Amino acid sequence: MTMLTVVQRFCTRTGLTSPATVYGTTDPQIRQILALLEEEGSDLSKRGDWNEITFEATHTTTAVEDQGAITTIASNGFNYIKNGTIWDRDLRLPVYVIDGENWQAAKAMNLTGPRYQARIRGGKLISNPVPTAGHTWAFEYISKNWILGADGSTYKQYFTLDTDTILLPESIVLMGLRWRWKKEKGLDYAEDFRTYEDQVKDSLSRNGMKQTLNMGNPSSVVSPGVVVPLGSWITP
Repeated sequence: MTMLTVVQRFCTRTGLTSPATVYGTTDPQIRQILALLEEEGSDLSKRGDWNEITFEATHTTTAVEDQGAITTIASNGFNYIKNGTIWDRDLRLPVYVIDGENWQAAKAMNLTGPRYQARIRGGKLISNPVPTAGHTWAFEYISKNWILGADGSTYKQYFTLDTDTILLPESIVLMGLRWRWKKEKGLDYAEDFRTYEDQVKDSLSRNGMKQTLNMGNPSSVVSPGVVVPLGSWITP
């Protein structure tokens, strides 16, 4: 659904005159609706791991601690790395993500292995120990670009054309726009907000493909080890 279509549907539902165009309009009411729509999309994009704005990044390591700006490595509007997705494809091992406390402890005690540890600091992806040059690191990340341009290849955080497409669930975006508009107008929005929150949680719970949880196997990560086939064994 394009930005223009969303605004037109909202206006029709709200009893407002439906505009023929939105971007660049001088109508203060339509300009306000557009601003609220951008606010809704920006906030909604941060609510969870929406598959529509999930992308993969690959990086060829260099033999230095600083691997470069994370926004350059993950160039499509990087927001955050999805937990547990960063792997060294050459070693076929995960890269462990650590926080500042553990990073400083590792540096102070000169711990350098056996697995690579990484974190983002100052907008840079840094690694301990220094990785071997030429390895491929890959990970999935959530983008802040929730808008797709009419050309089908340009991702955006803000609208620049009426024909820009909204990537997030359209029904949720409309609900969010509705309660935000009512709030701005000083109208009662409590019920609309409650319904919106319920729908966001429900949509996130079903968004994309979900892995089946196995309570008997707490780790779902494939790690090196001995694979024992299922079956019956003779025990002493």
